Amino acid sequence: MHSSRSGFSYSLVVLVTLFLLMLQARLWAPYWDTHNVQAILTWDAMGYYLYLPAKLIYNDLAYLRFVPDIMREYSPSSSFYQAFQVPDGPEGALVMKYTCGLAVLWTPFFWLGHWAAGWLDYPQDGFSAPYQVAIAFAGLCYGLLGLGLLRRVLLRYYSEVATTLVLVTLVLGSNYLQYAVFDSAMAHTYLFTGYALLLWLTVRWHERPSRGRALAIGLTLGLLILIRPSEAVAGVLPLLWGVTSLTAARQKLQLLLTRWPDVLLLAAGALLGVLPQALYWYWATGHFLFYSYGDQHFSFLRPHTWEVLFSFRKGWLLYSPLLLLPVAGLVVLWRRQRTLAVPVLAYFLLNLWVVSAWDIWWYGGSLGQRALVQSYAVLALPWAAALNWLLAPERRALVQGTAVVLGGLLLSLNLFQHWQYMRSIIHPEEMNRRYYLAVFNKTMPTQADYALLDVKTQLPRAERYYQRRLLGKLDFEQGAVDTVTGITAELGYFSRQSYHADAAHAYSPSLTLRLGDTGMAPGQYLRASCRVYSDYGAWANKLVMVVERAGKTIVWNGVRLQNNLSINRNWNEVYFDAPFPEEAQPDDVLRVYILNEQGSGCFIDDLQAEAFSPK
Repeated sequence: MHSSRSGFSYSLVVLVTLFLLMLQARLWAPYWDTHNVQAILTWDAMGYYLYLPAKLIYNDLAYLRFVPDIMREYSPSSSFYQAFQVPDGPEGALVMKYTCGLAVLWTPFFWLGHWAAGWLDYPQDGFSAPYQVAIAFAGLCYGLLGLGLLRRVLLRYYSEVATTLVLVTLVLGSNYLQYAVFDSAMAHTYLFTGYALLLWLTVRWHERPSRGRALAIGLTLGLLILIRPSEAVAGVLPLLWGVTSLTAARQKLQLLLTRWPDVLLLAAGALLGVLPQALYWYWATGHFLFYSYGDQHFSFLRPHTWEVLFSFRKGWLLYSPLLLLPVAGLVVLWRRQRTLAVPVLAYFLLNLWVVSAWDIWWYGGSLGQRALVQSYAVLALPWAAALNWLLAPERRALVQGTAVVLGGLLLSLNLFQHWQYMRSIIHPEEMNRRYYLAVFNKTMPTQADYALLDVKTQLPRAERYYQRRLLGKLDFEQGAVDTVTGITAELGYFSRQSYHADAAHAYSPSLTLRLGDTGMAPGQYLRASCRVYSDYGAWANKLVMVVERAGKTIVWNGVRLQNNLSINRNWNEVYFDAPFPEEAQPDDVLRVYILNEQGSGCFIDDLQAEAFSPK
């Protein structure tokens, strides 16, 4: 084991410091407000957690009759998708979509939250603030354990300096921070800790084989699978550990045959680890194995590897570019520590294939590619190898200096993009190239920037370079107040009337113009705009501008009415710009209207179209 001569452990001090920083970050953005959908136990996390209140509070694991009350009180997700009707089961009987591994790990923290809820006079319903706090800090505690175990593994092979730098760059330079701190009820930080434990046990068994360690390896593998079944790929790590050639593979096989009781205990531990889920599935569905993800599947022959690695939507190396370091470190590891390189490389490639093969390869709302976060525990080995190579005395000062500057810039970029993500500037699910470039390094994007989430164009230059001209305006003042049309006198922007968009009115009255009457020509731009007022956000509403010919749409553009600039209970301006169609004909019709896609209610006023001509 590497250590400093004085016995002082820099890596331990840095580990504690990082944990304190993570704790402070958690307190900076607590989200204990359980009426906010950004609380801890929401969306997928709710699905992992439901086992605990269902069994330990309500004793209703079969029908989950308490869930409608929870949905009304806390709004943990827009719909209840975390469980579904048991196929061919009794009417109303439900089976959980997600496995119970996290619920097992959360059990002591759940009881702590349950006790605190009673002591502090909060509802003991499983979702009030004390439960949220308890689960949030569960993620931090397991995260500290994982980083501590990883430190022990790295110190078996690398110096204090290399180990310290891995810990710093991993926590501050990757999206691990998001899932260890802010989204700590997701599975990734727990899986990261499981991988760190698996590495530690694997190293110890190969140094000194014992039945107890073999059983522990099996239990750890079983727990990883219990949390997320696709983590079965972790099995290649202990299997290939120390294998560098066919000769070494034969020797490893001979060792396993010689120590066959260890192999049986490992297999028994893995089966014991997954047993809770098998028993639950048998109880709920009558089958020990049950596929609970419905129409979501893997396409192993058509993996989305390029999108997973490089896309602007969720590219792993785009949103966490510092991860190029461990990828490059695989080469160093292969050349210098083949016994580590073979299992690490095999796991990395197999895991990347499995992650990329999932049909929903962007994995819902996330910062970057969250499905790879747990693999950072394994990638820490080539990570350290790359840093060791850079720290070598024979390395040129220019190379080392460049690495320090570049590393500092990438750390800053990662932390800034975390801030952007928490401020909803980086969209959790729908990023694209044009929007990413528009908001890159921005603290306050404009409405024109936000529009690029939905449309492909904006004015090529600043507005001051264009002559602006109003083409038409609809302020709803001339229409009669009528529940059928949606025109209301309840609220208006500098007027008495407006249009109320809601699920009962899919389309608003439209501003309609004949293109031949607008005096526009190719090279000019059209702007559609409106004023929006809502109590809690104009979700699932769009401002639409279309060009129609003989009743058929030939150009369609639309942007969402809700974005990060929206202020509740205030009139907000929403607009977007599109080029005048080159194929337009004089008799084509321009229409601007509001589309409600079963969304929330909001008031609309001053629906208008403008022309922008270069000066």
